[in-house]
Amino acid sequence: MILPALVLAALFVVATTVGPLADTSVADLFLYNSVAELIAAGRLPYHDFAFEYPPLAALPLWLANVTGGGEDGYAWAFGGLMLACALALQRFTGGLAGARAAWLMALLPLAIGASLRTHYDLLPAAILAGALLLFARERPAWAFAVLGLGTVTKLYPALLVPIAVVWLVARGEPRTAVRGVGAFAAAVVAVSLPFLGDGYVEQVRFHLERPVQIESTPASVLFALGGAEVTGDPIRHDRFKSNGLDGGPADAVQLLFTVLLAGTLLAVVWLAGRGRDLRHLVVCAFAAVLAFVALGKVLSPQFMIWLAPFAAVLAAWRMWAPALLCLGAFVLTLAEFPGRYFDLVYEDTATIVLVAVRNGLLLAALIATLAALARSTPPGRAGRLRSG
Repeated sequence: MILPALVLAALFVVATTVGPLADTSVADLFLYNSVAELIAAGRLPYHDFAFEYPPLAALPLWLANVTGGGEDGYAWAFGGLMLACALALQRFTGGLAGARAAWLMALLPLAIGASLRTHYDLLPAAILAGALLLFARERPAWAFAVLGLGTVTKLYPALLVPIAVVWLVARGEPRTAVRGVGAFAAAVVAVSLPFLGDGYVEQVRFHLERPVQIESTPASVLFALGGAEVTGDPIRHDRFKSNGLDGGPADAVQLLFTVLLAGTLLAVVWLAGRGRDLRHLVVCAFAAVLAFVALGKVLSPQFMIWLAPFAAVLAAWRMWAPALLCLGAFVLTLAEFPGRYFDLVYEDTATIVLVAVRNGLLLAALIATLAALARSTPPGRAGRLRSG
């Protein structure tokens, strides 16, 4: 798959640095560089300074500082690291669904834009895709260990763990599932152990306490209801480094969506037992990640990166409805972020509607995926996976 990789690399370099998709006016690179400089000075995340991400996220942030000098050098070095992650993600996606999926992933820069090189989300996306490929290659223990690494990079790969456990048990492989959970836990503990302490706990508290993020589906509901107020700079400073909504019905709406998310994830875990082949596992993983994005209290634009490889795989498998609905969400995300982000902060009606339509497309994709899973019927047991 050399040619799709070359196309992806060329589009990544051009589309994310030149033209309408190259806008980096709202990005995390300054924060990343600040963290990298602290680490380079010998400071330890959580112990010596607050760090809002899981521990392994510090690795790409620090590596870009090692290879690049100054703000411009850091941006180029970080972009290079993310290009390497994009190529790995394309390769893993192609391994799951063939050349068609690899070619669709070559168009990733056109679907996502500059967020690919200004956020580190390509790394956990590649890790999750790599874990699914390990399941495909009958290496479940290694797949669970890789999911552990993904969890201490961006948390959301942990969504696949209960799904994979139920899927394996349904295949008649409970011992493999138990060994896999052990491998997952070992990976999480091994990475987390050096960082444990009050600062590590504060990272969890930070995300639990942050308000409904302004681009999320709960926020769309709050804008429609009225009564909630925008938080964060430049409106009202807080400690969460993003814009959200609080007050009025915010707590009630957040609770409602938390219940909806938990119920949906439980339904996906149950549906995981209705299929035995790898395709069923991948679609269940997509449903869980999509639910987390569409129903969670945070929906940052870079979360579209999490969905893109799944959309490519589903399109390659001709599951057109969720794939095309996700594509529509990608397009509307580009229309809103970053160029119209502060219009949303200042509650511009047209931008609120734009984001609400994007969120509606994600919800429609989730419903279409759940419906496809519900139509699946448990076949006879498939061949056993090897335990390694």
